[in-house]
Amino acid sequence: MAILVSGPSLVEVLDRLDEVPDDATLHATKPWSPASPTSVSDDDCPPTGFAYPLEAGLAREVIAVWSRWRDGAQPTGQQKCEAVLYYATHDAYLPQGID
Repeated sequence: MAILVSGPSLVEVLDRLDEVPDDATLHATKPWSPASPTSVSDDDCPPTGFAYPLEAGLAREVIAVWSRWRDGAQPTGQQKCEAVLYYATHDAYLPQGID
């Protein structure tokens, strides 16, 4: 397993999401939050102590849908995390009005 991006928080990793391929996998420590230590690897198996929330390509799509549903607004790091974590736990996009 090669770690492609690693960061002290999910917020920081999502801000660098354009640096990794779509098929890379995000792993974060639970309980998931914007502050969760996070890594992105080329393997589906999470590093010790980490859990799988989403693939990088799907995280990008979740953020893009968040933006489209809000008339093209650009999400803050916190909003990206909320959208990604909502999708990871509900298998659905974050509805408008929840954020």
